[in-house]
Amino acid sequence: MTDQTQPPQPSGERRKAARRSDDILLEVALDTRSIAGRAEQISADGVFFFAHDPLRVTIKLVQDGHEQSYPGRLVRVERLSEHTTGFAVEFERS
Repeated sequence: MTDQTQPPQPSGERRKAARRSDDILLEVALDTRSIAGRAEQISADGVFFFAHDPLRVTIKLVQDGHEQSYPGRLVRVERLSEHTTGFAVEFERS
């Protein structure tokens, strides 16, 4: 018998791998020099566009004096405030 007093929890979690929070220094190198796409919305303040080709990057992580590099692609950019932007990179699997 299920507990009817608790509402069902949303299943919005799309992550496939476990996450951890850590204070790791990183550096991002843009591997893609340019991307081509089509403007969806454009104004005097900026443009929103779509592109079929990924923006490839290399992420260099430095933790405890050890450095490792991982190829990936930028999958999301989110402006959090006037001075802070969040970036999501999906690592490429070999």
